[in-house]
Amino acid sequence: MYDSAKYRIDPAAVETFVAGQRHGTLVATPPDGHPQVSLLPFVKRGDQIELHCVRADPTFAAVQANPRVSFLVSDFLAFSPHDWIDPVDGGRATLHFRAVLFECQASVSTDPADVAGALSRLVAAYEPGGEYAPIRDGDFYGPRLRMLATLQLRVLRYQAKFKVGPAAPVTVKRGVVERLRERAEPGDARAADVIASYLPPS
Repeated sequence: MYDSAKYRIDPAAVETFVAGQRHGTLVATPPDGHPQVSLLPFVKRGDQIELHCVRADPTFAAVQANPRVSFLVSDFLAFSPHDWIDPVDGGRATLHFRAVLFECQASVSTDPADVAGALSRLVAAYEPGGEYAPIRDGDFYGPRLRMLATLQLRVLRYQAKFKVGPAAPVTVKRGVVERLRERAEPGDARAADVIASYLPPS
């Protein structure tokens, strides 16, 4: 991900964004192999990201072979055509998105008790107040726990890029928000709301 000074964001805003997302993309590359990718739910606390995956997942095998992984948390917003910014400059067409790329060192466990703990923390984060049988090794959950593994990712560094509006004055960004609302394609209303939330009050 190209690190542009035009789209950097405050660390507190990064944490708020990541906390509000429901999945990320785990990328792991085995030695002499192709990168493997899985979309996974996660829980992040401080510099630790906790995941679980199926043991038979090729991405898990890649993590076992090479624990240096990347975890991408992203949110695509919308596409805006060039003429919303400049009528003659075709290079001003762009995508709007929020993305945080974590570079991590992974550790793994297939111990059913560890997997149960990870799943318990995940469900507690995603379904606060939910009622369900406690997740622990036994007849009910045991067979499924033995199909899974848990991954602990220690964040070594991260890069955040929030392309919420074009690299242009605030008045132009407001114009993009208006055009998104007028275009009204699927997702445009939400994209307009998100982009507007990063603009100063008018």
